[in-house]
Amino acid sequence: MTTIERIKQIITIARQNDLEKREIIWSFDYDELAKIYNGIGPDRFPDWLRAIVTEANGLFEPAALIHDLEYYIGGTKADFTAANDRFRRNCYTLVKSAYAWWSPMRYVLLNRARRWANYCEMFGAENYHFKNGNEEETCESLNGKQPNG
Repeated sequence: MTTIERIKQIITIARQNDLEKREIIWSFDYDELAKIYNGIGPDRFPDWLRAIVTEANGLFEPAALIHDLEYYIGGTKADFTAANDRFRRNCYTLVKSAYAWWSPMRYVLLNRARRWANYCEMFGAENYHFKNGNEEETCESLNGKQPNG
């Protein structure tokens, strides 16, 4: 569980950078946010590994908080893809805010953000709460068709 103090810091950064869908944060109190936000990495990562990944990718934490909340709330396959695309864009915003255009780190981290969002799209379905009126329906069962609802 993330500390409430860290959650407050992450929220401040999300506000300062005008991250997309940051308003989702206000749907939860600090205790709920601390329980839902698990750092960077999937639930199947052991805590020690997620701690390492989060430390190495700390710049992305505000985007990850919003992303975790979207996964927690859930929705359709289209919502799932939108959450992953938004995660990428929010990470891009954070990187561009932290590094000038001439910094090589800017491009390293933009590439890392793209990869993390792709990993979420490819492997994140088991952690997303799908709400299509059919609890059995997952990304794999949709096979590219538009979900109902």
